[in-house]
Amino acid sequence: MFLLIDIGNTKTKWMLRDQGKVYQEDSFLTEDIDQDHFLLSDKIQKIFISNVAGFEKEAILKIKLKKFSCPVEFVETPKKWKHLLNIYEDSSSLGVDRWLSALSVSNSIEKATVIVSVGTAVTIDYLSFDKKKHQYTFEGGVILPGLHLTKKVLSQNTARLKNDEGVFQVPATNTANAIQSGFILSVLGNVKSLFDLAWSKSKDVKIILSGGDAEYIYQHLSEDLKSHTIIRKDLVLDGLFVLAKH
Repeated sequence: MFLLIDIGNTKTKWMLRDQGKVYQEDSFLTEDIDQDHFLLSDKIQKIFISNVAGFEKEAILKIKLKKFSCPVEFVETPKKWKHLLNIYEDSSSLGVDRWLSALSVSNSIEKATVIVSVGTAVTIDYLSFDKKKHQYTFEGGVILPGLHLTKKVLSQNTARLKNDEGVFQVPATNTANAIQSGFILSVLGNVKSLFDLAWSKSKDVKIILSGGDAEYIYQHLSEDLKSHTIIRKDLVLDGLFVLAKH
C-alpha cells in the first residue's frame, strides 16, 4: 500500500492505493497542512511526496507522517529516469510537479506531448518522443500565472482594477471580462505555440490538460486542438505511482 501526496501551492492532494486499486483520495488547503488529514488504518509500505510549497511545509509534514513508521521519500527531479531524459539547463531546478507529470505521460502515451497544467500557475511543457529508441525528452516549456493569481496581482497593483468575476469576451466590453479573456487568450496562444513546435518535429502529437481549470481551458480550444486533446485528472499523483511501482 502506497500513500502518494502532492503538495501544491494552494491545494494538497493525496491518494492511498496499491498496484491495482485506489482506496482513498482527498485534498485540503496546503495552508492547513499542520492538521491531521491522514487518518488511515491501512498498513502503508512507503510514502512518496511531491512538494513545490517550500521547506516549511515539508518539515511539518515529516512530523505528521512519523506515525506510519515507514519510509518517506520527498521526490527530487533527476537528470534521467529510465526512458525519460530531462534536458533542463539545471536539471534539479525543474519543478518536481512538472517532471512527475512528464513521467506519468511517458508511461501512458507513446507520442510527443504538450503537457498543460492549469492551476495556481500555468505550466505548458513539451515532451518529445523518439519511437525507435523509445526515449522521451523533457524539452522545456513556459510558465504563466494562473487565473486567480493574475486577477490578484492586477487588483493589488493597479488602482482601478477589481478582482471581479468575468467571462470570455473578445473584444471585452468591461474590465472583468478583459482580464478573464486576456488570461484565456494568453494560455491558448502558448498552448498553440508549443503544439506547433511539437508538430514541426512530429505529426503525431497529443495535448494533455490537467489542473483545476483544465475543463475551462478545454472549452476555449479550437476544434483542431480539441481533436488532439485529452484531460487527465492527477498527473502528479500518477507520476508518483509510477515511481512507487518501481
